[in-house]
Amino acid sequence: MQNKLIGAAMIAAMATGALAGGTNLVTNGSFETPGPGFLLFQGWQNFGGGVFADASVEVPAQDGTTSVKMFGEFTGVQNDQVLIQTVPGISAGETYTLSAYAWHNDFDAVQPGNLVLLQMVFQNDSGGAIEAIEQVAIAPNSTPTNQWNLVELSGIAPPNTSQILVALLHLQLDGEATGATFWDNVKLIEGSTGGGCDNPADFNGDGVLNFFDIQAFLNAFQQGC
Repeated sequence: MQNKLIGAAMIAAMATGALAGGTNLVTNGSFETPGPGFLLFQGWQNFGGGVFADASVEVPAQDGTTSVKMFGEFTGVQNDQVLIQTVPGISAGETYTLSAYAWHNDFDAVQPGNLVLLQMVFQNDSGGAIEAIEQVAIAPNSTPTNQWNLVELSGIAPPNTSQILVALLHLQLDGEATGATFWDNVKLIEGSTGGGCDNPADFNGDGVLNFFDIQAFLNAFQQGC
C-alpha cells in the first residue's frame, strides 16, 4: 500500500510540470502558444528563414507538444537563425539561471561549420548590452543525438541591469554546414538551480518532473531490493 501511495503521489506531482528553483520568468517557454503574423510564438521574436515550429512531428516535444526547429539556409555565406525574448524586471546583483533543452537527430546531426548557442544578455533599461553569457548547446560530433540535452548557464546581473535578453541561436557560419537544432522548455529563474532539482520525485536528477522520472521510478521499483 505504501508503495502504491508513493507512486500515485509521484505521478500527481509530475502532472503539474513542477520545476525546482522558482518561477519561470520566460513567457511561453515551451512554445505552446503560437504568435500572430510573422511571430511564430507568443512572447518571442524570430529572425532568419530557418526557424520553424515542430508539433511533435520530427521529434517528441520535451514539454507539451511543440518545439522549435532551426537550420541554416545554405546561402554560401554565414546566416543566423535566432529566437529572442526580452525579460524585464531584472534586479542587479541577483543571480539568474537560464536553461533550455536542445536536440539533434542522428540523420541530420549538427555538423562542424554550425554554432548552436544558448545566450543570456544583461541589458540596461535602454536595451544596451552590459554583459553576455553563453553556452554551446549542441557541439558537433560530441553532443548525443536523438535525445533532449539540458543546457544551463548562470550569472550575476551587473550594476544597471534592468532586463535580460534570452537568445536561442543556430549560426551556419560557412553557409553550407548541414544539421538541424530543436529547442524546448526554456526557463529563466532568479537564483541558482544548484545543479538540479532537490525534489525526491526528480528521479533522474535533470531538474524537471516529467514522464522520464516516472519511467526511472518504475524501473527501480521492478528491480526491487
